[in-house]
Amino acid sequence: MKRAIAVVLLLATSAIAGDLTSKWSGSFKVDGADHNVPQLFIFKQDGAKLTGSGGPDQTEQYPIENGKVDGDRVGFEITTGEWKFTYNLKASDARLAGDLDLRSVNNRRSAKVSLSKAE
Repeated sequence: MKRAIAVVLLLATSAIAGDLTSKWSGSFKVDGADHNVPQLFIFKQDGAKLTGSGGPDQTEQYPIENGKVDGDRVGFEITTGEWKFTYNLKASDARLAGDLDLRSVNNRRSAKVSLSKAE
């Protein structure tokens, strides 16, 4: 019985956010900045686990770390040199939007992220 409930919950979690496996593009804007920074992600979802890569474009990609999908919530991290990017997003239709925390040894910034499923 517990196994059946776990399977139903796993399927329901996947259904809420949908399958995120695809290319996603958009941008983030750091609080107080005057421009958007382009983003391109290549996601692979396996149940509640999210893997793949992301970066500013197709040629500069970094591996996704600690990726997870929980209902309509999507979270993951990317490390680029001295910066760690922590994404906390909400899925809605073919869009992901939410917050990004950027941290380095001596700096911390916040940003808003908006992504759309690329066709």
